[in-house]
Amino acid sequence: MLRLKDIYPTTTQLCDAPLLDLSEAILQVLGSQLHGSQKAECAHNFLSNVLTDYDRSELAALACSEAWGWMYSNGFICQHPISDSPWMTLSRLGCKHYEQSTPLKSWVEDRQLPEELLHPSLRSAVLNLFKQEMFDTAVFEAFKTLEVSIRKAALLSDEWIGTKLTTHAFAPKIGPLTDKKAESGEQQALMQLMSGAIGSYKNPQSHRHVGLEASEAREMIIMASHLLGIVDSRRAT
Repeated sequence: MLRLKDIYPTTTQLCDAPLLDLSEAILQVLGSQLHGSQKAECAHNFLSNVLTDYDRSELAALACSEAWGWMYSNGFICQHPISDSPWMTLSRLGCKHYEQSTPLKSWVEDRQLPEELLHPSLRSAVLNLFKQEMFDTAVFEAFKTLEVSIRKAALLSDEWIGTKLTTHAFAPKIGPLTDKKAESGEQQALMQLMSGAIGSYKNPQSHRHVGLEASEAREMIIMASHLLGIVDSRRAT
């Protein structure tokens, strides 16, 4: 059975460990314990063992308590469904990461979607959906917002939807949102970009379960945000 002491032999090494690294180490320790005969652990017992192993260092116990709290708040550990509180066990997410040895840093990076990168209209509902790991729905809402924004900017009625909307709104030379000063090739390219984005990223979410990963959803939402900025600059007056 893996012990924290096997990963961080000294108190200094443990106390100097970054939060994610320490959380990952504790996840591995808990995984080795809870996949055996022991099915639950509580913070008090775990931290008591830390104090014993690390010369009664309160700083070491505090660092581990912070990591324990991070894992709980991010869904890697949860209350044991049968044992009384405060007994904890690995959640389904925690078991997955333990069994696959997926670095927590990768998990965090995949789920980062900085608010400042998003168009203001996406910073509430879409960002919240992304944080809840509802990636398909978040992408659908992002491109639905783009579609609505195009329709309003072009002063068109609700019957204009999908690629019919985008090819009309950005039609070369005559579209209400077309930059008449741009070269004809650029006008055509932007119309195709808007149509491709709506057709590829909004409509599939409408008609079937796609099962997007976090990294894919993040890229699509950022694209929708960029296109919304273009629409803002082309609003009909």
